[in-house]
Amino acid sequence: MRIALALVVLAVSTSACGLGGDDVSAKTREKEVVDAVDEALPLAQEAVGATETEVVGKWMGCPGGIGHRFEGGGTMTAPQGDDPAALPSLASALTAKGFSDETQVDGHVTVARGDVRIDFRAPGARDPQQWTVTFEGRCHTYSGDDETYVAREHAKEWRTLS
Repeated sequence: MRIALALVVLAVSTSACGLGGDDVSAKTREKEVVDAVDEALPLAQEAVGATETEVVGKWMGCPGGIGHRFEGGGTMTAPQGDDPAALPSLASALTAKGFSDETQVDGHVTVARGDVRIDFRAPGARDPQQWTVTFEGRCHTYSGDDETYVAREHAKEWRTLS
């Protein structure tokens, strides 16, 4: 009985995932990520005094090979380099605009809005002015037109967002 129940639960969860699982299109999920990054970057630049930022994004396969997500990253260059006040200033600037602070690693500020996570890593000794930015949307399995769109976009080069 338990095995049969487990198989039914597995079949239902797998079919929901295979059908897309919800009614949000791939383009809408991509826009959510791009909009969050577009809002966070100017706040981050101002908070750390960045003078130059370059960020790229692309549809990529998820870890484990199940589903896809829009993700990317890049750099911010700040002339003052590794300023100890920069991380708290960055976190404050982003949380004041509605991002939730999900930082778990020293030397980073990680924020989220909805299903989008953005991480800012403070400069290191190797390049004391270079901040690293990474971001990702939620992994999701797409079907139909969304699957075609994601496959087509996944095959393209990284595109500049900033």
